[in-house]
Amino acid sequence: MRIVKSIQTKLCVDGSLMKEFVLDEPLLPEFLRFLESFGTVKRYPHMRHPYFSFEKEHFISVKGFSGDQSVEVRYRKENADLLADYFHLLLFYFREGEAGTSKMLEITETIRGKMKTRFSPEK
Repeated sequence: MRIVKSIQTKLCVDGSLMKEFVLDEPLLPEFLRFLESFGTVKRYPHMRHPYFSFEKEHFISVKGFSGDQSVEVRYRKENADLLADYFHLLLFYFREGEAGTSKMLEITETIRGKMKTRFSPEK
């Protein structure tokens, strides 16, 4: 899966940055299972269009409809620069299977380390 177009970018009331993307193919259940390795996925299959949300605390949240090609991604304001490519990386490493999951976990820990350094009090 790849992002083919960014539809809109908004600064939200809470200071987070929201981007809406169009993907080259629909979001499938396999991608949601992949996301479970990195955060919390909630599914709402009882709705007219099956809705999902993904949350990686202090990183990003992703919301959309299963089978749809558009998705909403929110980045926390204090880490937006560190996380700008995080969703792109999730899409890329999804194609790599288990090796992609391992690599994405490494990237996540690297980003977490940078976040910790940024917010730790200086000595």
